[in-house]
Amino acid sequence: MTEPTTNEVEHTQDGVRHTLRIVVPVVDMNERVDAATQAYRSRAKMAGFRPGKAPLSMVRLQFGPDIRKHVLDHMLPEVLSSELEARELRPLDSPELADVQFEPGTNLDFTVRFDTAPNVEVSNTELSASRPAVEVTDEMVIEALEQLRERGGQLIPAQDAPAAEDMFARCKIVLLPKDGKGKKLAEDDRFVRVGHESAIPELNEQLLGMREGESREFVTTLGEQYPNAILAGKEVLCHLVIAELKVRQLPEVDEDFAKDLGADDLAGLRARVAEEIQANMDQNADRAVQSQLLASLREANPVDVPESLIERRLDDMSQRFANDLSQQGVDPRNALDWKAFRTEQRGAASDSIAEEMLLDRLATDQEIDLDDDAVEEEICRQVEEREGGKERPVASLVQQMRKDGSFDGLRISLRRRLALDHLKAHATIDSDSGETPSVSGASGE
Repeated sequence: MTEPTTNEVEHTQDGVRHTLRIVVPVVDMNERVDAATQAYRSRAKMAGFRPGKAPLSMVRLQFGPDIRKHVLDHMLPEVLSSELEARELRPLDSPELADVQFEPGTNLDFTVRFDTAPNVEVSNTELSASRPAVEVTDEMVIEALEQLRERGGQLIPAQDAPAAEDMFARCKIVLLPKDGKGKKLAEDDRFVRVGHESAIPELNEQLLGMREGESREFVTTLGEQYPNAILAGKEVLCHLVIAELKVRQLPEVDEDFAKDLGADDLAGLRARVAEEIQANMDQNADRAVQSQLLASLREANPVDVPESLIERRLDDMSQRFANDLSQQGVDPRNALDWKAFRTEQRGAASDSIAEEMLLDRLATDQEIDLDDDAVEEEICRQVEEREGGKERPVASLVQQMRKDGSFDGLRISLRRRLALDHLKAHATIDSDSGETPSVSGASGE
């Protein structure tokens, strides 16, 4: 075998995106083709010839496509691996292969495209944020109590009263083609809150004044929110019957109401509600600060986010959303324009990847790490919180998480959380209420 010749390689780069056009000389390719042809001849069964004795020309004629595929299957990864190693390039994902040109007796000419990890540096952590003012008002408490009152309401018969706004009508609905001819398109039996129907908007007007047992037919246009995407927006004939008519009876906000909700008295319920509102507002304020700091971190320390990672993140986001739709009984294939969805979410996907990279870099710079005990402790905390404080063995859960990779995934999440805590501790955070700006943790420097 002759000494291999040097491949011709054209390497271009745009940020973290690399393109390699590689040409393998015909001399090297001929050797590979000849070796593959010999291998096929040694095991091929050809009429009139003993194994390994058929003329090479006949082997090439009969097995030409298979020989070509065999050569490419072995040559492409081998050549690419060698050229990547020579240039010390480490693709983040499998390179995209394109424009493969080769026939026996010619050069092998092909192109690959791939991303490499960006150089992430956190050189600027002097960040600031504004924390929204959090103050619980009487109006907030009254609104929360009203929501509790709504949840405690009961549906009772309407006592022969005609349907009116905010009543609940159990409707038997049959949809037909608008001319009334042909098979029914859909059938439903459900409660409709009068005045709030969106799937068949005209029901709101048609129900007014109707009584139990009464029926009505009308032509209408279905709303875009109609569950069957094929029928959404279509004009149909709707046959409607009110099977039941009910009104919601709400409890009075009094001492008995408070005790039913586990409070000692109404004053205690108000205090508990105020505390819950305060805690929720504090969480929202913390999230607002976190969002501002991460946005400032990205702006102060730009990251060239690889397109391959963005596409992978969009795949994950699309899959999660599709699963959510399926669980709601909606066919995700017809639910929305997925191409438009990916376009709308591209910025958020890129930002989240950049934030993760920066937090990982910050954690490394600050030597933040977690051992297995810390991760297991977090798993126990989450289990206890999910189970309402009940003790539950987690050894099997930890074992399963180690097996499926989520244990290390949780370690990464916790590490990023600690990096974010470090960022908050050294940021200047002022308040919308006009308080003097302060640097958290500065006193400990």
